[in-house]
Amino acid sequence: MNSPDTRFHELPSLSTPITVSGNRSLSLSGEALSMLPIETKTVTIKCASGTRNTATWAGIPVLELLSAADVSDETTHLVVESDGGYRMCVDIRAALDGLLAFFRDGTPILECEPYETRFITPGVDGARTVKAVALLEARHLSPSADPESVEEISREEEYSA
Repeated sequence: MNSPDTRFHELPSLSTPITVSGNRSLSLSGEALSMLPIETKTVTIKCASGTRNTATWAGIPVLELLSAADVSDETTHLVVESDGGYRMCVDIRAALDGLLAFFRDGTPILECEPYETRFITPGVDGARTVKAVALLEARHLSPSADPESVEEISREEEYSA
């Protein structure tokens, strides 16, 4: 379920801008991000431990961010990278249903966690819901390319799902 949400008029200020890279690269501060629409989405995340956590997340739709960066129609994947270098490569169809979330169950993420943002999308395992998002990068991978070849998964052990 996703819906426009007017309850979240102000995004928390960000300690560092988020880069969105398509045909052009944008460095978006909290102020710039606050000009974009915010939606809510209830998503169940399956953690590596096997537990499932359902929450209502609020943030900017990934589609809005990619549109602002003029992403090519040829894009097949979205690389999402944390400020610590943890990097996941997600199929664009799954990514387009996602959010760059700033709130969980109505509370700013930073009030409960050591990070400000989280990439959330339905149907993607918890390990692929990158925390402390620093970069969203559109990629065109050939059909024979392995998306895992652009990932770096060893650096986010400090954050639990």
